[in-house]
This record gives sequence, structure tokens and C-alpha cells, in this order.
Amino acid sequence: MPPQTKTRRRGAATRERIIAAATTLFSRDGYLTTTMGNIAAEAGVAVQTLYLAYGSKVGILSAAHDVAIVGDEDPVPLLERDWVQQLSDTASVTAGWEHTLEQLWRSTARVAPIYTAIASAAADPDVAELNATLRQQRHRFSQAIAELLLDLPGAPDADVGRVADVLYATLSAETYTLLVTECGWPVEQWRQWVHDVVVLELIAH
Repeated sequence: MPPQTKTRRRGAATRERIIAAATTLFSRDGYLTTTMGNIAAEAGVAVQTLYLAYGSKVGILSAAHDVAIVGDEDPVPLLERDWVQQLSDTASVTAGWEHTLEQLWRSTARVAPIYTAIASAAADPDVAELNATLRQQRHRFSQAIAELLLDLPGAPDADVGRVADVLYATLSAETYTLLVTECGWPVEQWRQWVHDVVVLELIAH
């Protein structure tokens, strides 16, 4: 194996440990309480390694959020992921929604704990800025998914903005946390609720 390949693999393994450690600590103890020293100790690395890899604590928080959203550290934007590219080939709008929900319910469940940590630390200006950016990105993503769904066979002549807003609201970490974590809904019950709410928007009236 070439030395460069070994170095890349070691680097990737180190970043995985850092993100796993940070996710655990941010979710359990909160962002403000967790220190770079805590993360380094949990990941088994030097504090300097954290700064070299992510620049700052908020950089680690942002990376932890992104990994939770997509499920890996591959630098492929969400809208360029294979499942999104396949969406336009689905046979109908209902099949397209099933295809989409299968991906996004998992993503929402993964990111909910880290997003709660972000929201709880919004008094920190850097975290507040990150939170605002993530909300903007998520709404743009919802808009893009709504456009793809409403371009599929059987889609109603619906308001794209309204469908995007419904996707944004139902598939949110806030809604997941409220219904699953606080109210005690089983995840499958929440998933079915999301499915049914969005289906109402995708049925031709």
C-alpha cells in the first residue's frame, strides 16, 4: 500500500474518532460544557489534532452535524447523493416520496441529538451563525426535493413552496425531538405521521 494511502486512511480514521467523540459529548453534555480537551481525551488524540483537522470547536460541531445528516464523511453534497439523483427516475410521485422518506427519516433521527445541542448553545454567536446557516441550507434542500417530487408522474398542480415548507417542518430535528424524545412516540409512529402529512400534499385534488 502506498504511503500516501496509509496516511489518508489514518487521517480518516482519526477524523471518525473525533466526530464520534464530539457527537457523544455534545449530545450528552451540551456544546458549551464540552471542551476541546474533553473531545481530545474521548477521541484519544492531542488537542492540537482537533485544531488541525477542524479549526475550532464550532468547526467540529458543524462537521458532526454534517456527518449525522449524510451518515458518512464523504465530501459529496446531499443533493448530489445517489439517492437524490435516482429520485427523478421513480415511476410516480408517491413512489418518489417513499424513496425520499426512506432516506430522510434516518437522517433526521441521526441528526436530532446534535441539532438539539446546536439549538441549546445558540447564545454563542458562532453557534447562532451556524444554526442560521443550517436552517437556510435545510430549507433550500426542502425546496429542491419538492421540485423533484412535483415533477414526477401523478404529481398534483401544487404550490412548490408549500410542499417545501411542509417537508421542512415535518422532517425537522425539532419535530422529531418534540414527538419522539419528549412525547414518547415510537420512531415508526413518527415516520408514519411524516409520511401521511406529506402524502396529503402530493395527492391531486
